[in-house]
Amino acid sequence: MLKTLRPWRLASHMLKGCAIPARRVSDSFKTFDGDNAFAGSEVNSKKFSNPFAQASPVISDGPAETEEDRGKRRKVLQLEADIAHQEGRRVPALDFFQDHHWDHVLSLPTKSARIKYYAFLWQINMKKEAERRKKAQRAEDTERRIADMRKEREENTHIIYGLAHTSMFLRIYDTTINHWQNNRLTRAMQFAPKMVLDCSYDKHMNNREASYAAKQLMLCFAENRLNDEPFDLHYCNAQLEGKCMQNLKRYIPTMLNPEFPMNVHKQCFTELFDKQNLVYLTPHCREDLVTYNPDDIYIVGAMVDTMNNEPLSLAKAKRLGLRMARLPLDRYLQWGSGSGKSLTLNQMINIMLDLKKTGNWDSALKHVPRRKVVDMDTQRRADDSRKALGTRARKLNVRIDHLLDFEEERRHTTAFATPQTLRQRKDGMEFQLDTWAAGKKKKKREN
Repeated sequence: MLKTLRPWRLASHMLKGCAIPARRVSDSFKTFDGDNAFAGSEVNSKKFSNPFAQASPVISDGPAETEEDRGKRRKVLQLEADIAHQEGRRVPALDFFQDHHWDHVLSLPTKSARIKYYAFLWQINMKKEAERRKKAQRAEDTERRIADMRKEREENTHIIYGLAHTSMFLRIYDTTINHWQNNRLTRAMQFAPKMVLDCSYDKHMNNREASYAAKQLMLCFAENRLNDEPFDLHYCNAQLEGKCMQNLKRYIPTMLNPEFPMNVHKQCFTELFDKQNLVYLTPHCREDLVTYNPDDIYIVGAMVDTMNNEPLSLAKAKRLGLRMARLPLDRYLQWGSGSGKSLTLNQMINIMLDLKKTGNWDSALKHVPRRKVVDMDTQRRADDSRKALGTRARKLNVRIDHLLDFEEERRHTTAFATPQTLRQRKDGMEFQLDTWAAGKKKKKREN
């Protein structure tokens, strides 16, 4: 026990020594209990905060943290992670960590937040190692299958027709399909209508929302490339050093290459296109988009607002003096109870692609998840069954007072009147147990 406590105590003392300049930078590095974030001691607190949320900027009077102090803290945190990994905790090895991982670790306020983030990275590392083992196993199986096939071909001198044998069909590789789809995007840059994704909302999203936005931007590019008539997508106001663009670059490493068919601009869309043709699609305006105009350039705000529901896109469109429109969701869809009307970025791209191709809102809005809307056919069948049940209930609700013999006149009776006794006791009808069964047997014998 003492051997396991010594490394943690050493790391704790080193963190205490280097956390003094970090305390002067901002109060965000302090724990909510008033202790130092890197001291390792935590007290139960009534206030809760998301440890992975983006830290709000705090203006402090003290001097900013220097690169030397930040490097010292990083070395201490590396020592902490290495000791935890050697002890068998859910912490990956130091070879797995990259620079953006350490930047996020340095921004975490408490030790518990660092432990949770280490466990999250450990799960990712375990998944990658499992996938690596499966890939190696598949490679071995493929080599064994190819060896068996070659041995069979050597033994059999006849021609074998079929896949992987003599065939009249050419094999199309994935790289060929990839080049063909990129060529289609290159053709769309010359002749297809343009569409803009506004990537200027990076500061309004936390780390998790930025990662979700990057994944949705990647899906926008992929699904637009798979379409027969794709848009000419432009990623404007791109902050290449921001969290969203860094995550997007991990999804698409070749996005900034000059030969790659992806338009990424640091400039605003008002500097690239005519202002009169721009239409900002925002759900906060009051005007519906009736028809698709190929001469207009539609703008979609690349923001995931799970926490912040402010009308930022509406404010930006008004500030720039642009036309605004929203999708007519309430006119064509019946939303379910408790379902939000928010759509992802790739769903917006698919809706606009189908609207451009068909011009029909009913077919375009099929990309809205079915869990959010009420099926009209199902609703109609439920209403019909409810009406039929009510009709049957009304038919069964009959009066039975005319079946009872009342002393008074029938027209004065009601369903709540007290009926007379239907069965009365008669004299000489006492029950006799001794002769009850004997009499029936005698009658059967006489017959």
